[in-house]
Amino acid sequence: MTPLYHARKSDGRWFVRAFALLIIGVPAVAQQAIVSAPLSADEVMGRVVEMNDARAKALEAYSSVRSYHLECHCVSHKKADMVVRTDYQAPNKKEFTIVSESGSGTVRDRVFKKLLEAEQESMRDENQQRSAITPENYTFQLSDYEKTGTDEFYVLDAQPRSKNKFLFRGHIWVNAKDFAITQVEGEPAVNPSWWTVKTDFKRRYRKIGDFWLPESNESETKVRVFGTAVLSIEYRDYQLTQAGGATAASPHSEALATTVAEEP
Repeated sequence: MTPLYHARKSDGRWFVRAFALLIIGVPAVAQQAIVSAPLSADEVMGRVVEMNDARAKALEAYSSVRSYHLECHCVSHKKADMVVRTDYQAPNKKEFTIVSESGSGTVRDRVFKKLLEAEQESMRDENQQRSAITPENYTFQLSDYEKTGTDEFYVLDAQPRSKNKFLFRGHIWVNAKDFAITQVEGEPAVNPSWWTVKTDFKRRYRKIGDFWLPESNESETKVRVFGTAVLSIEYRDYQLTQAGGATAASPHSEALATTVAEEP
């Protein structure tokens, strides 16, 4: 394995700014569809904040593996991949270890590694507060109430109260039983660069044990003059440690041990 190192500053900063919201939450565009729902938007978010606080206190640590893939349909076509192991320790410590990497060195150094550095920056207490999906940072309105075969979801329109790089505008999906955010879609509250024409995000979460953790991130960024860049991040092989020492794992988590053991 190769430990993460600090990549030098580069001309790829607009890529990182466009994709940075992937590490903290993601955005969407408003719709008009008010339907009958048991709770108001304010009541939903009150319960989300309460449940998020309880889940945060209960989660002591976790490890996972994530796969980055970026393809730039630009003047100069580039693509790259990177597999990274993440180790989290409550309340705000994350360590990254690069398991493998291939493809464009420019993309790996100027985008992937910069995204990891930005994620570490977001773990600081003050930045977690600034990026949290809470009534302090957003206004919320009920947009829809969806029912599937087994679950029900509140769909809320989220609009930022201020313009900063950690916030977005869009929609969030809240599980009506767990009051956990299961999906976020939208765009950054602030255009990260003159070079960026538009960036759309979609982030999904999955339930592992009692916790909802990232499952996938997708983004498409249209870059002025150059073309379109598509980034995807897939998360897998979670191993969780809860308060009191209880553990939980995602399906096929044995792949994590195998992957790490095979590395030189």
